[in-house]
Amino acid sequence: MVSITKLQYTILIIVEEINRICMKNNISFSMDGGTLLGAVRHKGFIPWDDDFDIGLKRGEYERLLQACKTDLDSKKFTLQTYEVRDYAFSFAKIHLNNTEIVEDFSKQANVHHGIFIDIFPYDNLPDRAFAQRIFLIKNHLLKNLIWVKCNYGTEKQRRKISYGCFKAISLLFSIEKLKEIREQHIVKYNIKKTKECFTSDYPMYHLENKWFDKLTIYKFENKSYPGFDDYDAYLSRIYGDYMELPSEEKRKVHTTQKIDFGSY
Repeated sequence: MVSITKLQYTILIIVEEINRICMKNNISFSMDGGTLLGAVRHKGFIPWDDDFDIGLKRGEYERLLQACKTDLDSKKFTLQTYEVRDYAFSFAKIHLNNTEIVEDFSKQANVHHGIFIDIFPYDNLPDRAFAQRIFLIKNHLLKNLIWVKCNYGTEKQRRKISYGCFKAISLLFSIEKLKEIREQHIVKYNIKKTKECFTSDYPMYHLENKWFDKLTIYKFENKSYPGFDDYDAYLSRIYGDYMELPSEEKRKVHTTQKIDFGSY
């Protein structure tokens, strides 16, 4: 059985590289999702968690991708973005080379499968309720079309009628065209000042833009990383009573079929 602690500390090798690049280039990021929850509640990883998430506003995200072209140690790490043809997500992953983690959702996709961290860009949402609803519906359709087109999905998802419908519709477009349409769509409101922002592949979480303006350094295991200063507002919105531990049956990790740590 794979040690989750070993996986967590292997993930921190990647985090340290990204933190180094961000500090060198004065790029502002926050720990995101369960990672920030872990920092607040556990001073590190949630004990049963097996990933690390970073969030940035779009401008900082693009600066990070640019910095990685020159500053990322390409012998140890690989940056994977939407520019990789069969990679379906609108966010980036940094992989640790010569390792492997095979997840059910992505096992059939022709992409890098090394141990990774997720780097999420946040884009503005329209303020008006109706415009926001239409915007998110289009995002949902494009997201699923690309997931299916790039051969993502668990066996259970592939048996659903909706999966077959998206598969049929996706035949009308190339992967490149679908990605072009999605990228143009998700940045549509960045030219405006809006209250909330989102990340395209997980659109149910709407963050306040102002949270990105003030960050605090939090202890995380034996390291320290930035996160939203108003962690209470952020974590309450996503998790409700975030200091209450979930029941054991709800303490889920990603479904993986294989983990290979290589020489680590």
